[in-house]
Amino acid sequence: MRKVLAGQLLLILCCLFYLIWWYRGYRPGVTANRAGGINGLLLLITAALGVADLSLSLMYVPEIAEPKINPAGIVTAGILSYFVLLLITKYAFHRIVTTELFLIVGWTILEMTVINRMDAAGVLSGREFAAMCIVIAIAFLISMVLYVAYYRMEEMKAFYAAMVPLVTEAVSMAVLVWMLIGDL
Repeated sequence: MRKVLAGQLLLILCCLFYLIWWYRGYRPGVTANRAGGINGLLLLITAALGVADLSLSLMYVPEIAEPKINPAGIVTAGILSYFVLLLITKYAFHRIVTTELFLIVGWTILEMTVINRMDAAGVLSGREFAAMCIVIAIAFLISMVLYVAYYRMEEMKAFYAAMVPLVTEAVSMAVLVWMLIGDL
């Protein structure tokens, strides 16, 4: 369980580094090399933290009982949701498909998998599991609304709005970390 906790903390740091990278590389009116120099280093750190999180958050833990929700079902639902959302955002909302859609859905799949495992391990109570489902759903919905609205917004508003999903996702994980620390 401590490894899952460490993974969540690393993903919060990943969001922080992503925010810094976004701020430096996408500020309106500022030309920046997004993959070179300091920005390249920030992007590399962001990616490394994300990979480290995945390896810790999804690490096999023998003490975990069979989860209530089939993990393959979570992944399958996530993959199907990604393609449905891709089609809806592209054709119904005329939104350019970007990596952020993959990241939003991927984060949701990861967090649902993590809380499912923590519930199976007896670390989260039924009430905490339900609360985390709601927190994750709210973060997902905020992210999707802003994802669709991004290209319809004035440039500076879009710049700041694009940061909100990283903040809501980091806050969601902080809530989970708080619950997990309370159970140690």
